[in-house]
Amino acid sequence: MATLAVALTSALKRTEDCVFITTSFRMGIGRMRQVTNLEVTTNADKTQLRHQKKLMDSPELDEIRSQDGYMKRHLDSISCRYSEATRFLPKTELAKTYKALVAYQTIRRPSLVAKFMDKYRALEVVDFAPLAEVLGEQFDRGDYPKSETVEAGFAMDFYIHNVGAIDLQGLPDFIVAMELEKEQSKRAAAVDEWTKVMRVTLAGIVDGLFDVLKPEDGKKKVFRDTKVENLVEFCRTFPSRNLGNDDECAKHVETIASLMRGVSPDSLRHSESLKAHVAEQLSAVRAGLKTMVIETSRKFR
Repeated sequence: MATLAVALTSALKRTEDCVFITTSFRMGIGRMRQVTNLEVTTNADKTQLRHQKKLMDSPELDEIRSQDGYMKRHLDSISCRYSEATRFLPKTELAKTYKALVAYQTIRRPSLVAKFMDKYRALEVVDFAPLAEVLGEQFDRGDYPKSETVEAGFAMDFYIHNVGAIDLQGLPDFIVAMELEKEQSKRAAAVDEWTKVMRVTLAGIVDGLFDVLKPEDGKKKVFRDTKVENLVEFCRTFPSRNLGNDDECAKHVETIASLMRGVSPDSLRHSESLKAHVAEQLSAVRAGLKTMVIETSRKFR
């Protein structure tokens, strides 16, 4: 129990080397609407089925969603989940991440929204007739608000604040104590969950590279630079994201980082001997990672 308490205290202390980052990505128009009167031939109980209609086919709108998704995945890769929209971000990653978010918020995303709004306004001028034609009886003019409303609905916000800081001045001591305990418990649970996620993520990235270096049944697979880049980036950022002090995972990361030092996608692509060497070393690592991932009962080390 004493060891667990020390480890827990250490993990909570490490979270204080982070900031909380809360993000919000909003779209001005929805993607789907429920359809209730669509006839479908099936032997299933129709009351258990839900049908949806796509409001509009728009590459411009899809690109906004795609770029939002890219930004979210990038944040996921360098931070630890705390709640639905809030993550622990190591202070070492803050300056670079902040600049990237500001650039996306003020330049990249507005330009994407402007392109979509040009298309939307063009449809609005003709009262969305092309959409009425393809949707037939499922077309509902009410699904398409005025362009001003749609444009105002596109928003991206993010907020940074310190970890562990709760302003409860003036409240009774017992309430302050209980609220601090709840906040620490939530942080501890988030760190525990993040430790498990990091293990599974590493195992998945290693498997992905191994599979293309040594494909089963001799079937050649497409080799993409990201297979190497994702593994190298994981190893690079792991020390600052290892909030749970996961020593076992850290040892695997150290082994992989040493193996991949000086290895580039091009060098692997053009050297069969290097490819075989890296695959052989990763094979040994994979066995340890599989054992590590299934150790779900372990909390903090």
